[in-house]
Amino acid sequence: MKKSPSVTLQPQAVRRIAGRYPFGHTGDIARADDGIQPGEVVNVKGPDSTRIIARGYFNPQGATPLRLLTWRDEDIDLKFYRARVKAALERRAGHITDTNAQRVLHAEADGLPGVIADQFGTVLGVQLRNAGVERHRDLIIRALRDETGAASAYERSDTGERRKEGLELVTGTLWGDVPGRVEFFENDLNLHFNPMDAQKTGFFLDQRDNRRLMRTLVRPGAGFLDVYSYTGGFSLHAAKAGAKAVAVDKDNVALGALEGAARGNGVQVGVRWGDALEQLTALEKEKRTFGAIVLDPPTLAKRRDDVPRAKRIFTDGAARALRMLEGGGHLLISTCAHYIRVDDLLDAARVAAAEADTDAEVIAVTYQPADHPHLLSVPESLYLKSILLRRHA
Repeated sequence: MKKSPSVTLQPQAVRRIAGRYPFGHTGDIARADDGIQPGEVVNVKGPDSTRIIARGYFNPQGATPLRLLTWRDEDIDLKFYRARVKAALERRAGHITDTNAQRVLHAEADGLPGVIADQFGTVLGVQLRNAGVERHRDLIIRALRDETGAASAYERSDTGERRKEGLELVTGTLWGDVPGRVEFFENDLNLHFNPMDAQKTGFFLDQRDNRRLMRTLVRPGAGFLDVYSYTGGFSLHAAKAGAKAVAVDKDNVALGALEGAARGNGVQVGVRWGDALEQLTALEKEKRTFGAIVLDPPTLAKRRDDVPRAKRIFTDGAARALRMLEGGGHLLISTCAHYIRVDDLLDAARVAAAEADTDAEVIAVTYQPADHPHLLSVPESLYLKSILLRRHA
């Protein structure tokens, strides 16, 4: 094995990182060898030992300088990356059904910090988010190509995380002939997106289980409201089940894609462009009612300090939604923010119900699906939380 530089931990960080927590923050680092290049693989040691505790990427300039890969003394090479991709695919085998799209790699939760990979049929979408995976991009891309068998792949490494790592934003083709329209199916719906215009890697696969759940609650002919719809996955499922679906979003490109998908699937979905809360107020003034409503905003709390403001937005939206929800109707409230807890959603909904002068029953609490794993040692890997409510008459 090639000799690697070393990083020594502060005493208080040893137990946490030895317990397989994959992040080492600035305050966790006692000292680092001179000359370590951004993203270089380092040996991680305790203050009083030469024993290697772990190995990982180190970026002295990064917001999170240390990202752990392994707790064994092993080479970080093509064999290592192929094994990680293969293991991730094996964990998903048999768990993702009635679709040909899944998340292949979910960053730290699959043992590869900073790598997101989503597969849609034979096309792979990839994000590389930190200096370590950027330094090893050729190995990682080769491992993904070898293990997934994808005919083509594109990159959407244009996230804010890269800027924090001192990296340029990168998009484009990785291999093969990437189509301008990536197509896949989910249940009986044929879906598509433009890989260079869409958000993130193209489609929000993490709401798959919730889309199916809400579809089972649709009453044919009843109204269905999809707030913060993006390309309307919830709306399309509801319309296919016979609901009169309406989607609300401020992304015109996404709403255009939704309208195209609706035509392609032989259903109708009404679209309303604009701010979600403003559109909810307008719909309420129009005295619209719905049998089911989804509130699924983008990340509202990127830091813990953002939580109070986020809860207020959830409360305002849920109060408007509950006033338009028919008795016995269902409201799904989702968050994709790690810092927002289930209890925060319940608190916001409780206040909203009082403001709407009604009550509601908690029917279910749901989390992210099996291809977006929540690893016990990585609390941050639990991010998607949803509560399903049924309004009292």
